[in-house]
Parts: sequence; structure tokens; C-alpha cells
Amino acid sequence: MASESEERKRHPALKPPATRIAVPDLGGGYRVLDVHDRDFESFVLGVSDILSTRLSAGGVPFPSVALREVLENLVHAVPCSASVVLDPTLSFISVCDNGPGMERADIALELGFTTADQRHREIIRGVGIGLNIALEELRSLGGELLLDSLPGRGTFVRLVVSPLSKGRGLSDAVLELTPRQNNILFLLSEGTVMGPSQISSELGIGLGTAHRELVRLQELGLVGVEKNGKRFLSTAGKSYLQRLLSL
Repeated sequence: MASESEERKRHPALKPPATRIAVPDLGGGYRVLDVHDRDFESFVLGVSDILSTRLSAGGVPFPSVALREVLENLVHAVPCSASVVLDPTLSFISVCDNGPGMERADIALELGFTTADQRHREIIRGVGIGLNIALEELRSLGGELLLDSLPGRGTFVRLVVSPLSKGRGLSDAVLELTPRQNNILFLLSEGTVMGPSQISSELGIGLGTAHRELVRLQELGLVGVEKNGKRFLSTAGKSYLQRLLSL
């Protein structure tokens, strides 16, 4: 049986990705930092310290647990590079990587879903609850967690940490959709995976229009995309429709 030290040599610890952090300055513009930490604990603490300082200065609650869970989940993407950007309005944090991505981003937030192997479990819980914990904390602060991923191209996570402006809530400020965009979401809520041509036919709109609307909904994290280009309603999309129906 191999010793513990031999196992470490054969399977070295996973290192966090080289990450560029962009934080808005108090006087305008952005401060950009490049982070190259040797372990995930230092990486998470360092990024959290930078963002919490700026959010606190702006009077915005810092989602420490949610950010930690999202940053630790980058372990699934390494080796890769990543970026962490705090929006100038201090409304959301974007975490992106150029790793392998996921086939079905819509199931990543399902309780109990995990793809963690033994090396991942040295860094994260690996029991499929991390992103749910992140989602719960953000919602308790009046925010939301939006996730999208493209196989072979990477994963995008948006942590909405506060309403955008003038006290407007999340449904109004972040996801202020047109009736046509809402119709597309309701169409996808029927459980069918559709492409632009089918949506164009079902709703009686132009093919180019259907494609543009789908891209916009995908950017918001409400719609996911499969390898063949067809779209499906993401977990965030389902949450949005539930909120819409409860208004």
C-alpha cells in the first residue's frame, strides 16, 4: 500500500487558478490585481478580503459564505484561468473561468448534485450542497445566484449582492424582461429543449429576433445552452418565473 507521501507525489494538491480581480475605486475607475496563490484557502481569503473591503465601504453586505462556495468550486475547472469582477454599482460579483464547463448548468444547483472526486473533496465538501448554501445566503440578503456554462468554454457565475438602484428589487432591476422574453421563458418552462428556429415558429417572431432574445436571456443566466445550440430553462430561470407568478 502506498504511503500518504507517495500518494501526494502521485496526485499533487490542486492549485487555484491564476485569477484577475477588478474592483471599482472609490474615486472612479478600476483597480486590477493578479492573484497567484499556492492553495485554495489563501486564494479564498485573499479575494474575500479585497471584495469585502470595497463592499463595506459602499455600505453593501458582504456574502462571505456564498463567495467562498463559488470560489472553492473553481476546483472543478482547474487547470484554467479565472476572473472576479465587482460591478461599479456594487450590485453583483461576476466569477468566470475558461475551464471545461458543464453540459447541464441547470442541474448544478440541485441539492445533492456533485461531480467531486477525491482530490476535490480535499478542498470542498463534495456532497452537492455548496451552491445551495450560497444561494440561500444571497437570497437572505435580497440577492440571487445566476449560473451559466458552456461545455469546452467555461462557467460564469453572478452573485447578485444588492438591488441595483433607487431601491428597485431584484425582479425589477436585474431581470427587467420584455413580454417577448417572458414568453420565451414560459415556452421553455414546459420542459422542451428548443432552438431559435422552433421558438421563432412557436411565437411567430423572426429567426434573428429569436436568436438575439435567447442570447440576452443566456447572458442573464436564465437560459442554458446545449452543444447543439438548443436552449433550456436554467435553475435561475425557473426561480425568476416563480417570482413573476407570485407578483
